[in-house]
Amino acid sequence: MTQADVLRALDARAAGQWGLVTTAQAKLDGVQGVQLLRLERSGALESVGHGVYRLAASPQPEHLRIKVAWLRLDPGTPARDRRTEGSGAGVVSHTSACAVHGLGGRPADFVELTVSSRRTTRDETVVLHRAAMDAGDITVVDGLPVTTVPRTVVDLLEARADAARTGTFVAEAAARGFVRVDDLAPRVAGFAGAYGLPADASGAELLEFLCEQAGRPLRARKAGRPAAKAAGPGTASTPERKRPTIWEVAKRAGVSHQTVSRFLKNDSGMKPATRARIERAVAELDYRPNLMARSMRTQRSHRITIVLPELSGFVPIPLLRGASSAAHEAGYMTDVVGLEGGESRRARSVLSLLEARQADGVLSLVPLGDLAGGQGAGQWPVVVLGEYDDKLQSRGRLADGRPAEEILRHLADQGHRRFLHVAGSQHWASARNRRAVYVEAVERLGLESYGVVDGDWSVRSGYEAARDLPDDSGVTAVLAANDYVALGVLRGFQDRGTRVPEEMSVFGWDDEEFTRYFSPSISTVHINKEEVGRQSMLSLLALLRGEPEPKSEVADLFHLVPRGSSGPVNR
Repeated sequence: MTQADVLRALDARAAGQWGLVTTAQAKLDGVQGVQLLRLERSGALESVGHGVYRLAASPQPEHLRIKVAWLRLDPGTPARDRRTEGSGAGVVSHTSACAVHGLGGRPADFVELTVSSRRTTRDETVVLHRAAMDAGDITVVDGLPVTTVPRTVVDLLEARADAARTGTFVAEAAARGFVRVDDLAPRVAGFAGAYGLPADASGAELLEFLCEQAGRPLRARKAGRPAAKAAGPGTASTPERKRPTIWEVAKRAGVSHQTVSRFLKNDSGMKPATRARIERAVAELDYRPNLMARSMRTQRSHRITIVLPELSGFVPIPLLRGASSAAHEAGYMTDVVGLEGGESRRARSVLSLLEARQADGVLSLVPLGDLAGGQGAGQWPVVVLGEYDDKLQSRGRLADGRPAEEILRHLADQGHRRFLHVAGSQHWASARNRRAVYVEAVERLGLESYGVVDGDWSVRSGYEAARDLPDDSGVTAVLAANDYVALGVLRGFQDRGTRVPEEMSVFGWDDEEFTRYFSPSISTVHINKEEVGRQSMLSLLALLRGEPEPKSEVADLFHLVPRGSSGPVNR
């Protein structure tokens, strides 16, 4: 097929599915993967997900991530031929249904779909729910099968979704006429107890409660509430006093409800005069936001928040993968958030998450001051990993430099005697430790060091160290501070005609994925960060269950991975 023929075939496939086409669909028309790759490189196609492409000439579709995830459920079947039952079927649901309906505020960071048969996904950004779905519970929005608004509310409550978020969805749906509250109330009454309300509370009372938590109270009773019970024979019943809302506090103080929310989160940047007005309004109205948290003590969000510092250039993906895996096995979803400010400010943000029941527990990779480990810290389900500082720079176990001596011993056994170390930034404890162990081990093992080059973790620093090494240095092996530095060292030697590993051995650190595929593959140190993350999450899960903290020692935290970039001395 010519490129023009391929594009015509893809255009025909994509016409009925938002300008998108899957690799499996393309193969039905005889289009091979290499042809798709060429079109992507030429700019005619854009990869928007594993096995899914968008024709560059087509408009950018709304809710792209949701549509990509839905297509991937049954990639070989065109959208127009897809069904909502059987293998490969699926319906957009839960928070993703909220997004497609245009209700409920900011879309979630993951896609939720409901399938009728048991299946799994390796995509950590997609959540699959298994449930039967009646035809009356499904509607079509922009070509997508989506749960109806009433069914979406039921699904959210069954999943114990955040009360405020669900309340926003209900309030907006009612205001825009997507649902009648008195029709919805009987379907949700059974969830009242899960949200901290009395067991005999009506569905209308639950809906009112949810909307109040969202700051969007229903303006009138949409469904009948039972009359107040008399205290005893002959005692007149008195109507229950309605709890003041954040909107009423804002009106009394003459500020926006967002400003009141900042006050409740202890925003240190608020003007003293504004803070005083809000404090006065809170006192006059007897507004107590923590009552909501106490009334919902039995509710579980089934979510765990993992905290990172804001705008970090480094994200420990293996550690997050291990933590998330342990949480998912225990029935929890995980949210990864970046929190700005120092320890105390992050601690206040974490408390706000917990008090608002947006998370059942928090695993923080960065310090939180006294919130974890300080006086009174035990009342909060918070675990701080302790392996990173405020900037996600390694410390503790992950900064251990002792594997540097193992590398030297391994290379010495292959005949190497004279070494060079290209260090990382000395602002990092891990770089300082690796350098110190290298210097001490060279002397202890009776080896020679040509010297230590001060690097900065970059490929460039490794390249320059290899480029500038004199021909008569006598060095036969280089210990790089990390795999990126090792990559630079390799490229520097290759450009100057030094063969690796025949004339020079190179060892990296961290076992980054690319080390397996570079030529030659890079010898390195593997750090079992997945197990560190997993055991940290298990400690948090034990805290949530009231169980003793499990042992968190990782027996095989470091191990050497010799590959093609190191070998015996040949000169």
